[in-house]
Formats: sequence, C-alpha cells, structure tokens
Amino acid sequence: ELWYHGRVREAVVSTQSTGAGFKNLLLEKKLLALADVLEKKEAQLNEVLSASNLDATALTVVTRKLEDVLDSKNSAIKDLQYELARVCKAHNDLMRTYEAKLNMFGIPTEELGFRPLESTVGGQPLGQGPAGLVAAPN
Repeated sequence: ELWYHGRVREAVVSTQSTGAGFKNLLLEKKLLALADVLEKKEAQLNEVLSASNLDATALTVVTRKLEDVLDSKNSAIKDLQYELARVCKAHNDLMRTYEAKLNMFGIPTEELGFRPLESTVGGQPLGQGPAGLVAAPN
C-alpha cells in the first residue's frame, strides 16, 4: 500500500508539473504574443497609410483587406482562448479524479505533501461539466 501511495503521488506531481500546466503556459504566451504583434502591425499600417497619399478607392481596398486579416487573427485568438479553457478544464477534472481515487483507497490528500492547483482562465473559475463541454469565450 505504501508503494501504491508513492506511485499515485508521483503521478499527480508529474501531471501537475508537465502536461496541462505547460500547455496552459504556452497558450497564454501565444495569446500575449499575438496581441503584441497585432498592436505593432496596426501602428505600422497607420503610418504607411498616412504617408502613402492613396486615393479613396485604393485606401478602401487596403482597409478591407486589413479588416479581413484582423478578423482572421481575432478568430485565431478566440480559438486559442477556447483551447486554453478546454485544457484547464481537463486538468481540473484530472485532479478531481486523482483526489477521488486517493480517497477511495483511504489516502488523505494532505499526505501528498503539496496542494494540487486548480487552473483558471483569466482568473475566472471553470464550470463543472465535462472538459469537452467548455463554452467558447465571448
């Protein structure tokens, strides 16, 4: 039983320190990087447009193309936010499952030597439904 307790503890620590936590960090960094790139590109475009002296028709075409690109980038950001929420939810579900298994075998979670972390997205707690049923962010 002591051997099993050690194996469960190792599994929980391994899952926490890798996998979901690492993927969450990567997705959050991607979101921040995309937002920074978008801000810089908008500033560059505004400088180019003001210096180009384009006629109204050409300016409309360029603006329309820019809006298409921005819509595409915004869609990618929403997809990444959804994926982050889904992965955080899956991580939380996994932690609850491990805690339930520990309790089933009579091992108090206090004996783990650490407190499992719950993941949040933007400081907001996630729902209690299955991980595949995470609602897309607005």
